[in-house]
Amino acid sequence: MDKKNIPCHIVADLLPSHMDGILSPDVEEAVVEHLANCSFCRECLQKMEQQLAEGKELSMKRDAAFIRGIRKYKHYVIGIAIGASIPLIPFIIFVIWVVVITVTGA
Repeated sequence: MDKKNIPCHIVADLLPSHMDGILSPDVEEAVVEHLANCSFCRECLQKMEQQLAEGKELSMKRDAAFIRGIRKYKHYVIGIAIGASIPLIPFIIFVIWVVVITVTGA
């Protein structure tokens, strides 16, 4: 197939790989040449780049919100852990006392 006559639907399929930079040099050259001569495919590429940028921005916002949530609730988790351990300490001491009493026969 001649590089100059690549159909738009083929180039559209290759655009994500073009954006990632993973096309072979020959195919990359053909895609770049097609994009230089085809305004429709250039618009498709611009839309894909815009969607990718918006997706990354949204992902960063979600990640930041998730981290804020973790920071907010870690204090609750620490409090629950401490609160749960307070009754366990006397119980552990009691169990140790019972074992010592049983073993020593007192």
